[in-house]
Amino acid sequence: MRGIKEDRYNRFLHGLDNNRAGSHSAPLLSDAELMSKINYLTPKIKTNNTICAIIIVIAFILPFFLGLGDFSQIIGIVIMAIGAGFGVKARQYKKQLKNLVGNNIVRGVLADSFELENYSPGCHIRQNAIEHVKLIHQPWNQISGSDLVEGTYRGVKFTFSDLFLQHVTGSGKNRRVVTRFKGQWLIVELAKNVPFKIQLRARSGTGGAGNKAKSDVETENVEFNDKFWITTGDPHTAFYVLTPHFMEYILKAKSRSGAPASLNIDGRKIHIALHNGRDLFEPCSKKLYDTRNIEMLRNQMKWDINYITGIIDELLLNENLFATTVGDDGYRPAQGG
Repeated sequence: MRGIKEDRYNRFLHGLDNNRAGSHSAPLLSDAELMSKINYLTPKIKTNNTICAIIIVIAFILPFFLGLGDFSQIIGIVIMAIGAGFGVKARQYKKQLKNLVGNNIVRGVLADSFELENYSPGCHIRQNAIEHVKLIHQPWNQISGSDLVEGTYRGVKFTFSDLFLQHVTGSGKNRRVVTRFKGQWLIVELAKNVPFKIQLRARSGTGGAGNKAKSDVETENVEFNDKFWITTGDPHTAFYVLTPHFMEYILKAKSRSGAPASLNIDGRKIHIALHNGRDLFEPCSKKLYDTRNIEMLRNQMKWDINYITGIIDELLLNENLFATTVGDDGYRPAQGG
């Protein structure tokens, strides 16, 4: 078992974090102790961020008052460096807060929902685990993220994390950063091999395909055809996966999240990219901290987890992906599909 966990860890995890599978986390804090630490960290984050913003504004404005000579520009650079130091400090406090909430709230909520193998708040899915599926149509060369989770839910192994994919070009004043994807990336492991590849990409939005791109297959669902670009190596067999119910769910999920969703099925894995523009397990409102209501914070984390497990629940309804009876090739579509 240890070897299996290490293999999963090495395949997926990327980042600097000590919360490895099988490791012992720090003793849990009481709600009062947790709230005390939260109330200590949150003002420090706010103060350092505020000071950083003020100093950077001063660094931009000051050279115009002093003149645009080399000396005033040097002063501006020095002041900006000081402001950046406060920004770094704010990020350090924020990381402490994330690990604090992760280990004392998120980890417990995750363990209540499924068999948890690994939770690492400061880590994310590796680049080489996702880049080959090419779900993000536009180029990207920088990856970051958080909240790597690995576990088993209803007998299905899965991995997910928040991901932030960007395309960075140039340097200095010519540096340009474009966000390609921000949201959750979910990898679900099938119990059998699907001997063809099928990919769904939203026809518009970040990471989506062009609106005029022609799909390899046309389904009977006109709305689905309009909103998703379908590519596959086996158009006939693809219909066993794209059941009417499955397509309706994908449309509802896209509408509910208000953001593009892309899906790739290949071999024994399903990759789902949910571009909703936010991080899971992050408070949606500062009031969740300010009200000293830890239970409210737990409820939000439960909602975030249900967001992911709901997707897996829906996938499990598709017998052509998860049926236990398979043929010699590892795949047997349902009768009458």
